Amino acid sequence: MNRKYVRCCQTYKIVVSWHEVYGMKCRFGLVMLLLLFSPVLHGQDEELHEMKLLARPTADSIMLRWAPSTYRLWLVGNKYGYHVTRSLLVKDGELLESAGEEQLTTAPLKPRPLDQWEALANQNDYAAVAAQCIYGENMEVTSGTGNPSMFEIVNRASEQESRFGFALFSADQSPEVARYSGLWLTDKNVRKGEKYLYSVYPAFVPPGMKVDTAFFFTGPDEYLPLPSPFDLRAEPGDKMVTLTWDRKYQSEIYNSFWIEKSADNCKTFMRLNDVPMVNTTPEGYDESEFHLYIDTLANNKKTYHYRVIGISTFGELSPPSDTVVVKGKSKITSIPELTLQQGDDGQSVRIQWEYPNQANEVIEGFRIFRSTKFAEGYVKVVDSIPVVSKNYVDRQPLMSGYYRIQAFNSDGNGPYSIPQMFQFVDSIPPVAPVELEAKADTTGMVELTWQANSEPDIFGYRVYRANSREGAFSQITKEPVNVIPYVDHITLKTLTKKVYYKVVAVDQRQNESDYSAILEVERPDIVPPAPPLISHIASSDSGVVIRWVKSPSNDVSKLLLYRNRAGSRDWQLLKLLPPDSTISYHDVPPLTGTSYRYIMLAVDEAGNESRPTKPATGKRFESKKIDQWIEPKVKIDKRNEVILVSWDAPKHLVSRYLIYKKDARGQWTLYDSVEGKQTRFTDHSYQGKVEEYLIKLVQP
Repeated sequence: MNRKYVRCCQTYKIVVSWHEVYGMKCRFGLVMLLLLFSPVLHGQDEELHEMKLLARPTADSIMLRWAPSTYRLWLVGNKYGYHVTRSLLVKDGELLESAGEEQLTTAPLKPRPLDQWEALANQNDYAAVAAQCIYGENMEVTSGTGNPSMFEIVNRASEQESRFGFALFSADQSPEVARYSGLWLTDKNVRKGEKYLYSVYPAFVPPGMKVDTAFFFTGPDEYLPLPSPFDLRAEPGDKMVTLTWDRKYQSEIYNSFWIEKSADNCKTFMRLNDVPMVNTTPEGYDESEFHLYIDTLANNKKTYHYRVIGISTFGELSPPSDTVVVKGKSKITSIPELTLQQGDDGQSVRIQWEYPNQANEVIEGFRIFRSTKFAEGYVKVVDSIPVVSKNYVDRQPLMSGYYRIQAFNSDGNGPYSIPQMFQFVDSIPPVAPVELEAKADTTGMVELTWQANSEPDIFGYRVYRANSREGAFSQITKEPVNVIPYVDHITLKTLTKKVYYKVVAVDQRQNESDYSAILEVERPDIVPPAPPLISHIASSDSGVVIRWVKSPSNDVSKLLLYRNRAGSRDWQLLKLLPPDSTISYHDVPPLTGTSYRYIMLAVDEAGNESRPTKPATGKRFESKKIDQWIEPKVKIDKRNEVILVSWDAPKHLVSRYLIYKKDARGQWTLYDSVEGKQTRFTDHSYQGKVEEYLIKLVQP
């Protein structure tokens, strides 16, 4: 049903006298006047005239309630009345092919004559309001000019809407008023298993006025008992309680409520409202999901039970809602006034307070809280101090901290005082931090850790850094830090290989400790070494001799010599050489007459490789001399895990000895070479078995 007429009346108390009702309509704001004035300006023919119908089936009857949607249609209904028809559409679950329409009203239903309202009005306030709205005289204000003024038009429109709204509102709140107003019919000639289509329309429609008929389809089998109002909640206050319950899901079921209260543990309930409480949602809160009711309490110590009973549009009472239990909550408004003093022993804090409004407010006691910060982290020092007490001594105080006090009521609630700071005179610095450690990575991040100081008043730590142990240390923390570990970022592309740190502890009075022991940290090496320089390369029939100048870097751990055949892109690691003791290498390439290229790289202790040298080219010439071979003596030195190879020098001159070794496939391959003046060779690749060797002589 259109509830517009209900919303127009939500903020008004229903009264008997129409003169009082008319007086209240002047409280509507300018916006409401403009809304009411709008249909007058545009003409009533543009209004949408509709009939609205509700039906409520019971086990043996169906109750029908209807209402017109506009003031003009309401006047037509009051004058000519309404007809109600019924069509049987479904019987025993089967849809009937032809439905005959049956008229339930032998004569149009319209408001009863004024003289029949008197008895009902004497016992029903809504009847008096409805009768006055329907039969009361017009109350017009004229300008006396013959033409209505703007004020007269607005006033007339406001009066019309007020009559219309209060009349339908009264019918909505009382089934008897609805019957007397010609807006109710009960169909008792119904049968189970049947469903009907009801229609309501005006008995007469003036020419040029279009009216939509109202329809409702139902039957006695659709009867459902009314649900209880649900989600009842109680929010306690100081000698008051605020009740809320669901409005969102049951707004179409109930249009008013009885509020009941029990003071004897649910043995008896007393109704709090003299008339049903209407859906009184304030203007601007039409989307509220809850009804609201506020009750006052005699005191805050007694327990009360509340429940709500809904009243439907048809005057039916719902089962009671679930009960809620509540008692008032004493509210404390005064705040204790706190003062702090150092105790006579110099190691305690004496806390004193005054409660200015103690005579007017009931409190249960005091609580004292303490924190190292002004706005957070408060810990309860003492609970339930008696009301008669006005001081407390904290014998284990913080060196510096904040105190606040709370006066609490029987519910344990109450406001807190403004925090007050107290600090002892402190000139003793903390001890120096110990156990400094650091982890540095190749991104330049250094993670510093140390053992946290145990003093309770530690404020933080200052971190210092230098590039040498004897150099000046600079503070790298703008403010004292209280987070361990501390992360620093250093430059790695520098000639200084180490960085040094020390840490100072600071207390809350800004007393600084001594410096910690200096921590030495190796900078991660990401700088590659300088490469060696190939200075000379000599080719002969005995092979290729490569000579080089050492790398100037002082952290070179090894040299890598690579070889590839000219025209090839594949480089083969030829030899891994020590960085200092060797400056030449004699290579015997596998092919004679073929050019080979050589490059060298330096590798430092951190594994960084230098860029390669420029390639140098050499070749092994084909020898025109007869090869001479010597079978050497082989001895195993198990203690040093090496193989000693020796031979006798020939009588003729030898420029170099080529050492061949039999591989796993049984083939002889060139393994190494030594200068012609040597007759011994040490093989460091001992694998626990005897190897076979041959020595080839190379003549000059």
